[in-house]
Amino acid sequence: MANFNNLNRFLDSLDKDFLHGVVPHIIAEKATEFYKNRFTVKADVKNKAWPPAKNPPRRGSLMVRSGNLVASIRPSVVSGERVVISAGSARVPYAQIHNEGGPIRVPVTRNMRKFAWAMNYKSGDNRWKQLAITRKSILRINIPKRQFMGHSKILDQLIINSINKAFKNFKNSIK
Repeated sequence: MANFNNLNRFLDSLDKDFLHGVVPHIIAEKATEFYKNRFTVKADVKNKAWPPAKNPPRRGSLMVRSGNLVASIRPSVVSGERVVISAGSARVPYAQIHNEGGPIRVPVTRNMRKFAWAMNYKSGDNRWKQLAITRKSILRINIPKRQFMGHSKILDQLIINSINKAFKNFKNSIK
């Protein structure tokens, strides 16, 4: 929680009605927009570029094939005390592994072997043959970390600027 000290001090200095009524919605909107934008800039929350794909896609973007992952980023709790932005759902169970990185286990199925043989004949790439003839029943694949959600000083500053602007408008509307 030490990362949020400056933001918390700033929020404590605001009017309580404004703080509990308007600020949570500003935070939710800015955070959701910022996290979704990570897919456009292809960089993590600290603006460090994501690691490149081993096999870049022929078209489209690596992390945006169907758009389901980006669409799953949404505010799940917005209250005067707490704002929670979440990603993933039953349709998007891979959100956490892409954000945090790490190993996954994939079962080797008969259809996977058939596909590997077809790709071996089509491309002549020996890696496909190795997959087709493997004796393993489970493959362990390491997914690189491509963080799109998490604490960000950039996001903190965007939120502070937006709240300042909204607070000035709020004070002017009261007068």
